[in-house]
Amino acid sequence: MKKTFLICVFAIGIAQITYSQKNAKPLISSHNFSNKTELWESIGNGILNYQADVMYIYGKLYVTSSMPDSANHKLPTLTDAYLYPLYNQFKKNKGEILPGFSGDVFLILNFTFQPLQVYKQLATEMRPFTEMLTFKTNGVDHPGKLRILIKDKAQLDKINSIKPSFLGLVGNMSDIDKNIDSYQMPLIEVDFSELTNWKGTGNIPFEDFMKIKDLVSKVHAQKKKISLINCPSNKTVADLILTSKADFINSQEALRMAGFFEVSK
Repeated sequence: MKKTFLICVFAIGIAQITYSQKNAKPLISSHNFSNKTELWESIGNGILNYQADVMYIYGKLYVTSSMPDSANHKLPTLTDAYLYPLYNQFKKNKGEILPGFSGDVFLILNFTFQPLQVYKQLATEMRPFTEMLTFKTNGVDHPGKLRILIKDKAQLDKINSIKPSFLGLVGNMSDIDKNIDSYQMPLIEVDFSELTNWKGTGNIPFEDFMKIKDLVSKVHAQKKKISLINCPSNKTVADLILTSKADFINSQEALRMAGFFEVSK
């Protein structure tokens, strides 16, 4: 009886892990969230990776790409819209953002202005959430679940010149042949238009499909992930992402795309 019970528990655990891994969609949501509910809704739809515009305003980090008109603005803080709800998931699920999901969650931040000031404030605001952050200190790994990245190499160099940061870098097409360390640059982002003129209607030309597939293989050989940006938001593109084995599509319409990936399974 006891043996049967243990087998059932084990089977349920395996099923939950398998479900979690399958439920994670190959998406990066680039829509700026306005509150924690939007992030939790995204996680519920299998969207675990995010991009947000961040600005330092009056001593806090806010999710916005432009300065508000007055001090009475209602902009969400980065902590309220992203850091706290992610940490809430991390604690609730005993060290996992999504139960059974292995690997890091990416949070890509666009520093609109004042990169040094933004990073200094980010380091302060991250302190209560340090245990969920993936980073290295003096060559020692701190394996968390959240990796924070930026896209601007000049900004990152400026930040690191003062003090080594916990930030990673998003690379682009020109970085693929440089074979930069995958910890420093865990993600390569490529504009869809650099690879094909296909607009998502009908079948993608075979030579363009092979170009994408070969590029994905090249990036994966460097132990990096690849994200395609500026793609059409439809089911044929979802099918392309799955068949080419690209890791992500970066989309303003991530919730809509999540539905197409659900259908594509």
